[in-house]
Amino acid sequence: MNSSKLKGYLTGLILGDGYIDKGVAKRAFRIKSINKDFIEKIESDLSSSTNFKLVVRPHPARTGSDGTKHKEYLELTVKSHPYFAKIYHNFYDDFRNRIISKRALRAINWEGWANWFMSDGYIVKVGKTKGKIVDRRVELCTDRYPESGIDFLRSFMDKKYGFSIKKVRRGRVIRIRFSLYQAQYFLYQISPFVVPSMMYKLDMAYSYRPEWMTDDYYELMKTVQSVSPQNFWVKK
Repeated sequence: MNSSKLKGYLTGLILGDGYIDKGVAKRAFRIKSINKDFIEKIESDLSSSTNFKLVVRPHPARTGSDGTKHKEYLELTVKSHPYFAKIYHNFYDDFRNRIISKRALRAINWEGWANWFMSDGYIVKVGKTKGKIVDRRVELCTDRYPESGIDFLRSFMDKKYGFSIKKVRRGRVIRIRFSLYQAQYFLYQISPFVVPSMMYKLDMAYSYRPEWMTDDYYELMKTVQSVSPQNFWVKK
């Protein structure tokens, strides 16, 4: 993994569930997940392409003081390293508030988008309770970001990919949603980087047709397969 790919890779992790610790000349990086495959992939990727000192620590399931049940999870830590001090302000302002910066979005690559989606992405099947799926809502959690940052992200995705991204309010937080057609392109591009145990997050139908899939949906998925990624989406 060269420096450009590494930056794009880490950008997706940090925009997702990863975070950079306090420090000045050096800062540490941490990410938590209940998915063992995801943490092991990150550990393998970084071990093979950097000189970072990595530690993976398991945390058992527990019940919080308020009665909330927390699942067991793994935490990967990169010991303090100058690299994270260098990129810190791509993700935080001077008051340690999360931001979505131009530098971060310029750096992210499809593997980075996959990391963000594995951390914070999900699919809602519309019509599932009625037995006929008519749409899939592909969303990214952007709960930790202010609305101004989310608007900047939407503008960036429109200019770079031609995506028209909707804002969806969930109480006090905002998430972003891809349209049905554009979601296929996004999922197609990130699919090579998604760990097997998270392929359910893609729910793609390249070689089979699930019982729930409508004719229109099936035709759309065949289009995704037949058109090369370079030409699949052209901004009009």
